[in-house]
Amino acid sequence: MRNTLLLFVLLFTIVGCKKDPVLIKSGIETKVFGVIKDDHGEPISNLKIKVAEYKVTNTGSYIVSSEDYEFIDWVDSTYTNMNGNYDFVFKTSGKGNFYDLVIGEEVKPHEPQIIFLEFYTSITQEANDMTFIGKQFEFNSDDLIRLYPCQITFKVNNVETFPVRISHEYTRGFNLNDLTANGTFEQTIYIQRYNKETVTLFRIKNGVGQRATFEFPASNVKEMTYQTITVQEADFK
Repeated sequence: MRNTLLLFVLLFTIVGCKKDPVLIKSGIETKVFGVIKDDHGEPISNLKIKVAEYKVTNTGSYIVSSEDYEFIDWVDSTYTNMNGNYDFVFKTSGKGNFYDLVIGEEVKPHEPQIIFLEFYTSITQEANDMTFIGKQFEFNSDDLIRLYPCQITFKVNNVETFPVRISHEYTRGFNLNDLTANGTFEQTIYIQRYNKETVTLFRIKNGVGQRATFEFPASNVKEMTYQTITVQEADFK
């Protein structure tokens, strides 16, 4: 009987249980502000800045524990101005206990890209951290990669095997369409303006992977740019 009781206590200690989280009360106002620039010091304008609220719940035991993060809602947002500045106040909802500041937003298919990926930074370092809640939180960035549209005209001549997949370092894959026939096709990619760009084409021919690589120089402009790439069978290696 004693051994059974000790085993039960040991199992309870190891397995533990899910604990009800302590939430931050509603209506607490926090100011978030800063300036967002690219990796060459140029302000990034019209970039969405938002605050995510989560409920963090501790699970497990005293020996082995973990935290579950449940997304509650976007509690507020704004856009950077022409100088890359943002400044707004968000209120706690009473449903969460952890907050992230999110720079940019997830790109959906066929939407333009301003930066490659959204960037998260924590306002709270752990659940119920009140270091900045109810006060001010400043975040500045000068290392994001600002992207600009570039329309490529592909002139596909005498290529024998399709489909051909287009790949580019900063353009999301769901925004790129395969080349499926000979002819002329237009495709928008999103490039930096400071460095040369590389576009790579991939295909499978007779069970063997092949690629064709094309480069063009830095655009050095903020407007839409245009390139023409001629693709032939001999380009694939």
